[in-house]
Amino acid sequence: MMEPLLIAHITIFALSAIACVAAIPQARKIQHPGTREGFVVFLGSVALWSGGYLGYLLAPTRSGKVAFYILGFVFAFVAVAAWLYFCAAYTGRPPRHAPFRNLILGTFLFFIALKVTNPLHNLYFTTEWVTEPFPHLVIHHELLYWIVLGLSYAAITVGFFVLMERFYHTGSDSRPLVVLVGLSGLPAVATIIGGQIDWLLPLMYEPPGVALFAVGTLFFYRQRFEGIRLTGESDEPAIFLDQDTCVRDYNQAARRLFPGLEESFGKPLTAVNTALADHLTKQDVLAITQNDETRYYDVSSTPFLAGEVTTGQLVTVTDVTERESYRKWLEEKTEQLEALNRVVRHDIRNDMAVILGWAEILEDHVDEDGEEALERVLQKSRHVIQFTEVARDFVESLSEDADAELEPVKLQPLLDAELAAVRDSFPDAHFQVSGELCDVSVLANEMLSSVFRNILENAVRHNDKETPEVTISCEEDSDTVRVRIADNGPGIPDNQKKPIFGKGEKGLDSPGSGIGLYLVHLLTNQFGGEVWVEDNDPNGSVFVVELPIHTPSNKS
Repeated sequence: MMEPLLIAHITIFALSAIACVAAIPQARKIQHPGTREGFVVFLGSVALWSGGYLGYLLAPTRSGKVAFYILGFVFAFVAVAAWLYFCAAYTGRPPRHAPFRNLILGTFLFFIALKVTNPLHNLYFTTEWVTEPFPHLVIHHELLYWIVLGLSYAAITVGFFVLMERFYHTGSDSRPLVVLVGLSGLPAVATIIGGQIDWLLPLMYEPPGVALFAVGTLFFYRQRFEGIRLTGESDEPAIFLDQDTCVRDYNQAARRLFPGLEESFGKPLTAVNTALADHLTKQDVLAITQNDETRYYDVSSTPFLAGEVTTGQLVTVTDVTERESYRKWLEEKTEQLEALNRVVRHDIRNDMAVILGWAEILEDHVDEDGEEALERVLQKSRHVIQFTEVARDFVESLSEDADAELEPVKLQPLLDAELAAVRDSFPDAHFQVSGELCDVSVLANEMLSSVFRNILENAVRHNDKETPEVTISCEEDSDTVRVRIADNGPGIPDNQKKPIFGKGEKGLDSPGSGIGLYLVHLLTNQFGGEVWVEDNDPNGSVFVVELPIHTPSNKS
């Protein structure tokens, strides 16, 4: 019949092994691969460590007891390595990329080899049979054992340190972990004094303590492992909520932004910060004022799933103050643009309508010498009124971020009209057409006239010759048409050929507003085309406008 003391030892180590094995399925649910691998191996090695001591206690022969003791002895060392692996992976230090990893692995294997070959050199322990307090094989630990034990505890302490550092950074409640560390340390006392107390065997009693720590840590922190890891890795404010949207963890950035998170573990997020809780389901930004400064944040949530069941969520708060300020600035500019649009649509249009009305009355009161001048006034007045309508649609398309409504526009009559207009405006310039203008349609709107008018007018305004010469030519292929407007001006340097189409670029000391070519670029893009500048021969520039040809098959 077994001695009660032997049964007690067997029970303690058996329960330790069973608890670790039973916890492995739960550890396998940890989502992060490195954390999961480290903790599963940690639990498995502690189970084998305990199992080795069970074999030592139950084996009937001396050699069997020594073999099982060495097995447990080896897996005690493996448990230390697995613990460090877990701590490194969990805190964002990839174990497979650790510095000097080959040296560390070599040292680990060297000590394993010393343990396995202990019967040859007895540097770790020696054995003898005794009868008290019951017949068993006594293990006498030698100096190397205590040296390696001290190094193992030092390595375990490093793991605890990096783990506690991560818990501190995330603001996580580490009190249960501290309690578990304290409880797991109690068996170490039994290990140290085991040789001086009759009812304690000279064994490593750490397996029950480590098993308690491992299973307890998994119980308290399994659902929070991923949250703590992610909140710790994030420089942005991050909060981990459970399935009931109660606070479980957060990082220091979140605590600084939401002071109510202090001592908030287990409390609903609504009790911590109502505005933040509301924005979990809203699409707009969260405004937070601190120290008389208002900043804006996007609130996003990433769920954690166990199968199809949501077990928690990670809430990340991203500072978008710069983006929001720019958006507000755009809104202000859009309002100003809309106000200007109203002026163009109402004030200028109404005044031009009055001018047109009075000009039409004059048709019956001018002589033949004044008929041509009056006709030009009427033509320009009607054009300005038409332009205000088009400008209204253009501004509204910009402010509403909508696609411009395009329709087939005959290119040849439009170019003829624009040529006639610039000839009237610049009688000292010479405009000519090279070859035939392309008789095709393009998808555009009435603003297409503004594209060519701006280029034609720029060709004269920026010209340094006594008689500006402007030549229009046209070429087409199966899909596109290119209108080339060449001048004999000073030309455009290569480093300005692209920037000249930017907003506010005037170029060549122009007295203009700098918006004309920007509008050309904007409209051409809106029509699905391109515009660029080439060098003219022998001098001057060639503005090329390329537009898709409209056919019934590509009508949009």
